[in-house]
Amino acid sequence: MVVETRQRYVLVDPTTLPMVPEFEGAPRLADLNNKRVGVIDDSKVNAKEYLEQLTDLLDERFGITSIKYHAKPSASKPADPAVVAEMAKECDYVIVGIGD
Repeated sequence: MVVETRQRYVLVDPTTLPMVPEFEGAPRLADLNNKRVGVIDDSKVNAKEYLEQLTDLLDERFGITSIKYHAKPSASKPADPAVVAEMAKECDYVIVGIGD
């Protein structure tokens, strides 16, 4: 009597092709003087403190006319598309802060 004891394994390639975004980035600003700044905090430890220091420095060097602040509920979740659209309308540039 013959019993087959070897198992067969199927190997799967988990890689994918690169995803090319279907949009273009905003044009670069000529300068940062007296601009409206958007800030997205990823809610990690120290992100808020880092962003506060950064916006203070930007205000000191270039002047900031307004700051629109948004804190994400979690670092692992993307910013709400409505918030991103609102910031795109109301801000000249946006900074996304990462803590830790």
